[in-house]
Amino acid sequence: MSRFFEWWYQLTSIPEPVEEFTPGMYEQVRRSRLLSTIVLSLLVIFLMFVPACLALPNHYVILVDIAMMPLCLVALIFNRLRHTYLAGVLLVVSFEAALNLVILTTQPFDEPSLQQYELFVFGELLAVSLLNARSVFLVAILNSTFIGMSLVYQEPKTAMLLQDLQTQFLPLLLRPIAVQLLVAGVTYLWVSNATTHMTLAYQAKMTALAAQRVAEEQKEREKQERLGLQEHIERVVHIHAAAMNTHSTTKIPISEYEPVLWPLINVFNSLQNRLQHANQVENELQQLHDCIASCTELIYQNTFSLQRPMQTRTALDPFFLALRDQQYLQTRRTHSMSTPFREAVEDQDKLMY
Repeated sequence: MSRFFEWWYQLTSIPEPVEEFTPGMYEQVRRSRLLSTIVLSLLVIFLMFVPACLALPNHYVILVDIAMMPLCLVALIFNRLRHTYLAGVLLVVSFEAALNLVILTTQPFDEPSLQQYELFVFGELLAVSLLNARSVFLVAILNSTFIGMSLVYQEPKTAMLLQDLQTQFLPLLLRPIAVQLLVAGVTYLWVSNATTHMTLAYQAKMTALAAQRVAEEQKEREKQERLGLQEHIERVVHIHAAAMNTHSTTKIPISEYEPVLWPLINVFNSLQNRLQHANQVENELQQLHDCIASCTELIYQNTFSLQRPMQTRTALDPFFLALRDQQYLQTRRTHSMSTPFREAVEDQDKLMY
């Protein structure tokens, strides 16, 4: 059964939009489907009522019954073309006109014919369901006016009805009018409250969906941020590992990474600075070690001389100079230095420094 109604809605009502739609669009789709369901019910009722119409004394009833079927089909076409309100107006007006025609063509007008006034409530139900809820009061007023004028002016009446009108006019008039007004008031309250609650429920649903969508977007954004952060961490680790394997110093540009990694990158760059300084110190120590080894070998070969020490370009050069000056002072104290010897020492100093 649900598949049949889905097929019927796709054929005769406004399709649901694929994208997100507003409460107004939701109400339009709801009314369109409601009209499709009501028209389907009316078509079935009119079709089933055809045999009964043949047995009625009023032969206009069968014409009205058959004429309502194409009007229902036209209403479905309007409904499919997104003119749901126009389709509702067509159904309400055609039903009211059909019922008026049936009552006016009932001859003679007798007491059982008064029961046809009760059928006007179906017009009110159509109006309150398919049109604006307040329109039910307009339909109720028109129905009440027609009931009063029909009861007073419609001819011919049977003698029994004329006698009852003379003795019980107000009860005969007020009963159908009271039914019209009562049905109008109750259906208006019911439909307006139901519409309000459906709108609130839809808004709550849309709010929940919006919150869920925001949560999903936030989750996806956090996931992307985690992936980006993980990628940046892997790059930092790769650069650090490459620097350690090649014994080189590499600085990481801090502006190319996430701010959360800046403290870690600063620590890495600081370590690289210290490593560079340590490499320089290591090179100097190695150079000093080589110089000491060379000087030691020269001393063992008795070829090392403080008078003409080798230039090592290390911390040993000031040390050799201090030793030479100290030896020079000791020699000057114990021996009187001749002028040629002093000039030779000065010449050696000029050559060294």
